[in-house]
Amino acid sequence: MPGATGRKRRTFGNTWWGTAWVEALEERAKLDPNRLPRGRTYARKGTVSKLAVGAGEVTAWVQGSRAVPYRVTIQMQAFTDAQWESLLGMVGSRLGHVAALLDGELPGEVAEDARAAGADLLPGPGDLRPKCSCPDSANPCKHVAAVYYLVADEVDA
Repeated sequence: MPGATGRKRRTFGNTWWGTAWVEALEERAKLDPNRLPRGRTYARKGTVSKLAVGAGEVTAWVQGSRAVPYRVTIQMQAFTDAQWESLLGMVGSRLGHVAALLDGELPGEVAEDARAAGADLLPGPGDLRPKCSCPDSANPCKHVAAVYYLVADEVDA
């Protein structure tokens, strides 16, 4: 949607996977829908810094209304050994998936097949466990929601 200056509003999720991440946040994860728009605004304003994505955890600093930024940590459900075996077995049994992965691609069909195999690649209810140093007890607070949206950029990359 063009703004007052004619520029297009910044969106999150520009690849199939980034879009799937945002849709999972907004539709599947059962997050407070009133908090997500404020998080998008924070993300668009560039308030998030030092975003780091690791195995099962995302960390960042988010500048709020106070002088000191808030520390955000989001833990995610890690796959069990059995889920990894199921996922790898499913991918290995589909020649098209293997060929795409060897080409450095991750087809969107993998998400559906992974979910059917019991190893969901996208967040659902209870999969994201956020913590923020702000005083807001909402889940998510606007600082956590901002980080959620910027993870879409990491997924795109």
